[in-house]
Amino acid sequence: MTIDSRIVIALDGPAGAGKSSVSREVARRLGLKYIDSGAIYRTITLFLLRKYDKIEVGRDYLNSLKELSISQTFNNDGTSSTFLNGVDVSGDIRDEIIINNIGIVSDDIRIRGYVNDLLREWSMGDSIIMEGRDIGTVVFPKADVKIYLDASVDVRACRRTEEFKGKGKTVDAEDIKNQIVLRDAEDSGRPFGSLMKADDSFYLDTSNMNKEEVIQRIIAIISS
Repeated sequence: MTIDSRIVIALDGPAGAGKSSVSREVARRLGLKYIDSGAIYRTITLFLLRKYDKIEVGRDYLNSLKELSISQTFNNDGTSSTFLNGVDVSGDIRDEIIINNIGIVSDDIRIRGYVNDLLREWSMGDSIIMEGRDIGTVVFPKADVKIYLDASVDVRACRRTEEFKGKGKTVDAEDIKNQIVLRDAEDSGRPFGSLMKADDSFYLDTSNMNKEEVIQRIIAIISS
């Protein structure tokens, strides 16, 4: 199946709900352009850390972003790559130091405005699927299809634990669960771009669904 006319699909939900993996696969199967909004914030965080060594709350970094060029490609195998000033930083932006600093960047309303403008620019002319926490409420409030992907905390923690183990990392399942509970509270309480279900979103609880079932359900929603 492919999409014949331009369509914008916004997929939001909490950490560990599987948004990225299913979005990429839906994009691959339907011939859509997948945009990783979180990777943009990670890339800006990387850029600012390299330029200033540390990121300070309240400092205006908007002018510095004029030196920044971000681009993404969606690959045939369903993966995406992110480039900072022409250099692939897809691996670098997953470093622990990025995770520890990205909150300051993503909470900055000036940077959020910059990123939202960039996301809207990237969507021009293409059918896209984009995932995040405020895509259907802020970035694309008039998206053609909005889906809120959710799962219980226990299920999300289990999935995230298995994901880390698959990468050869030793993790404590209870620690992962506590991190997710904390992340949920932080994301829901953020002053800008908080995690929120749009009123016109399809709510999809995947707690008792496997990945393929989720993908098929999303495709059915898009096709309806």
